[in-house]
Amino acid sequence: MRKSIVIIFLIWTSCLSGRAETLNENRDSLQQDEQNFFQRLNKKIDVILRSFSEKDTNYIEPQKFDFTVMAQHTQVYQYTKVTADNGNILTLSPDVVFKFGPYFGWKWLFLGYTLDVKNLFKSSEGTYIDLSFYSNQVGLDFYYIDNGSNFKIRHFNIGNDIDTSPLNGLPMEGLSERSRGFNVYYILNHHKFSYPAAFSQSTRQKRSAASAMAGVGYSHHTFKIGYDKFIEQVTDNVPDLNESIGRSFFGGDEINGVDYRSFTVSGGWGYNHVFTPCLLAGGSLMGGVSYNVTESEYRSGFYNVMKNISIMNVSLDFTVRLGLVYNTSKWFTGFSAIIHNYNYKTKYFRTNNFYGTLNIYGGFYFNINKKKK
Repeated sequence: MRKSIVIIFLIWTSCLSGRAETLNENRDSLQQDEQNFFQRLNKKIDVILRSFSEKDTNYIEPQKFDFTVMAQHTQVYQYTKVTADNGNILTLSPDVVFKFGPYFGWKWLFLGYTLDVKNLFKSSEGTYIDLSFYSNQVGLDFYYIDNGSNFKIRHFNIGNDIDTSPLNGLPMEGLSERSRGFNVYYILNHHKFSYPAAFSQSTRQKRSAASAMAGVGYSHHTFKIGYDKFIEQVTDNVPDLNESIGRSFFGGDEINGVDYRSFTVSGGWGYNHVFTPCLLAGGSLMGGVSYNVTESEYRSGFYNVMKNISIMNVSLDFTVRLGLVYNTSKWFTGFSAIIHNYNYKTKYFRTNNFYGTLNIYGGFYFNINKKKK
């Protein structure tokens, strides 16, 4: 009997041992499958990331250095034109902002900070953030502009041969403006045409090339007018304008401003012209069709927005880029300009907004380790 019990016990422990070995084998197999999955996923991600820098080396010279140091001077311009339905025109813009600062780049990524030269020792007039990302395949613009209340009246036309020049150059009382948004676009001929060569110096264009581009964008604009303050300012500075005439600027309607979002589909063309192996001029024009949705419409929900689509809410916008750069593959200098235009209209008035930056820069490349061959 005892021998039978011992034999049964040995058989049972042998089965447990076999089951444990099977479980271990299954666990090892699962771990191996997980490792293989993550290895395959990592390779796919690596292929996708590498595709963003794919290039025809007959047209584009890859960067031989990993790091870049650059100093940049930036000027920020902004212009807003308000045209009432009755023909009256109000033109506004803040003073030009001058900035200067250092930048540090790693491959295609640039980070830096510019100081407002005009307001080094006092609070800056407004907030201006304008970031651009350039790769061979994809470009991205992001901007945030908050002017606070630093707009100035540049021109005021209310007809009736009234001289409104005393208002020119005065701060616009009760006005605030804020814009924020992004644009992302795809460069079709990215193997031969290099945006980075003209605007981020992370590659060098060897032969002239062009490319079509297509993109989408989103923006949110807020434009507020303190109407009573505006009328008081007008009548105080222009004796020929009484309150009733001043209030007729918007056809008798007191407009406190606009708050709207734009959804944009865009397309365009870019061209890089190579004068010499070191000298490049680049430019592009992107035109967009935007559908504008007011804040109240936006809050009513997607269904109501789609239900009440109107051609009145459609506007045409554009973005222009120009650049000239001298790049020896060891150091570079040049300038670039980027201009954005946004438009909006209601039955009472329409606005044309321009925002642009001019950059003048210079820098050099280097490696921390041994120079790449």
